[in-house]
Amino acid sequence: MQAGLFLLLASLMCDRALPADGYLPFRSEKPGHISDLVLIYQGGRHRLEWNADQLAAYVSWKPDDGPEQWLFDGFLFIEFKDGKRHHYSVGYGGSPARQQEWRWLLERNFSETNALGALDSVVGKVIDRIGPPAARRKVVLTMPEPIRGQTNWGSVAGTPLDFNQPLDRIAACEWHMDQALRLWREARFKNLDLAGFYWVAEQASAAEDILPEVARAIRKRGLSFYWIPYWNSRGAARWRELGFDYAWQQPNHFFHPGKVPDSRLADATAFAGARGLGLEFEVDGRALTSPETFRPRFYKYLAAFTRDGVEASSSVAYYEGGGALLQMATSRKPEARAMYDDLCRWVTRRHGLKLKTHP
Repeated sequence: MQAGLFLLLASLMCDRALPADGYLPFRSEKPGHISDLVLIYQGGRHRLEWNADQLAAYVSWKPDDGPEQWLFDGFLFIEFKDGKRHHYSVGYGGSPARQQEWRWLLERNFSETNALGALDSVVGKVIDRIGPPAARRKVVLTMPEPIRGQTNWGSVAGTPLDFNQPLDRIAACEWHMDQALRLWREARFKNLDLAGFYWVAEQASAAEDILPEVARAIRKRGLSFYWIPYWNSRGAARWRELGFDYAWQQPNHFFHPGKVPDSRLADATAFAGARGLGLEFEVDGRALTSPETFRPRFYKYLAAFTRDGVEASSSVAYYEGGGALLQMATSRKPEARAMYDDLCRWVTRRHGLKLKTHP
């Protein structure tokens, strides 16, 4: 079935009742609210450099049959390892990142020619072409996890920190916030707003003792706290209690053909709706390299999210494997480019629903 027809049929399947609590809404006047948050895996030496040409495919979309349109309104610069055997969260092997790796990650994000500097430039050029977006583009930065048991992280105000102590782990997070805010002020971006910080650990079991205080410290600085837990992650149902302002549920359906049935998507939308979470859309490069297996799973998300009311009701985060959407956008294969166009059409259709519902 052609992708466009698939989406048309899916759009007619919106008869499923939403749970009483509803999803994390895809429109809000709250300062840190983001409707469509794309994950940009950036920082580690193994990642794309994320220059202006690469980021352009995420900032706006030019369909073949219409004018250029704004695309994602939020950009999460996310990283969990540096590419040299240091990790920013439990469970990724190697050694816990030290203060010098935390600082290095921030500096990578604040490059003038790549990452944030490139994003600011691209947004400015799109504004020149089509005018400003309805809302300024927002940035969320990774908050590394201070890993319990680490004693060689570094010092704050001349005092070495011991991550066996909850207060020291909180102090490291506050140091990170303040370093990021200093760099943000110095950068003087014209077209971006700093929305807050993302807790990079996808489960809360190792940090429940510090998360509420970290959240208070973030809000004290006028920012928001974000999280995207994996399926059945500890703490997902209690995301507000843990201190997060915004959270999206990972269905983890795309990655496991033959093991995770399509019903997982319905389970995920029901769980998220009952607990006020948003949803994560998921795809990676296997949709291009193994299209027979993985491309249908890409379209299953669009169909389920339309059927279950996510399209019209929920904030959505977009995991794309660190460059899959860029590969689709620049592919010479019509079926690959069609995936990019279909996702962009779905996102921008949400913008239209938003404008229609909230004139």
